[in-house]
Amino acid sequence: MKIAICEDNTAQQNILTAALDSYRTPAGEYVQYDVYYNGLDLLNSINTHPYDVLLLDILMPRFTGIETAREIRESNEKIPIIFLTTSREFAVESYRVHAFDYLMKPVDRNALFEALDKAYATTESTLKKSIMFQTTKAIYMLSLSQIEFVEINSRTLSFHLIDRTVTSISGRLSDYEDALLRHSEFLKIHRSYIINMDFMKSMNQKSFITLTGNEVPISRNLLPAIKKRYIEYLHSAIRK
Repeated sequence: MKIAICEDNTAQQNILTAALDSYRTPAGEYVQYDVYYNGLDLLNSINTHPYDVLLLDILMPRFTGIETAREIRESNEKIPIIFLTTSREFAVESYRVHAFDYLMKPVDRNALFEALDKAYATTESTLKKSIMFQTTKAIYMLSLSQIEFVEINSRTLSFHLIDRTVTSISGRLSDYEDALLRHSEFLKIHRSYIINMDFMKSMNQKSFITLTGNEVPISRNLLPAIKKRYIEYLHSAIRK
């Protein structure tokens, strides 16, 4: 599990990092974490450094934790956000951005561990959505939550991931089409492309623009059906 800490106070950072150094997930695993001093730095990094959980201080200079969460929720409704604060006056605002939990500072280690255990269970259910593929050297499991889009070019199948890396194997798109399209977030938009709608920034008459800036072409013949399906998906995501 990978965690982002966004906290401008060094003493509070030390409390959190010391706690995380001794924390083990329910599966007995160590966690990884990165520390940010303000919300803007986190926002500039989060699309290329995917996290499983966010620990956000609410009262920060320049950009508050609530403002940071509001920006994150525009593109990611699922990541657990645990707010850290010295005052309960922001509790209502925090839940408007779908806070996973709300911890008072100084953070009690047991309360933090309990919140992380709950977040881990949520993350694990997401990570169970994965596909397996085999190369001549090894067998790999790839989490669907990391796939931005899939592309076939000749006999090379490329999985473009949200961290901007690309995993390529020999094969056909049809080999993985059923495994992908049984999940509602995936949509085939062209004979050569399947996208993850969770990671699309915008759509025009010719293509989707992904969060990492890739342009993925849409089949002209499929455009009306694709547009309808994408709008329906966005509406369902908002209702959640």
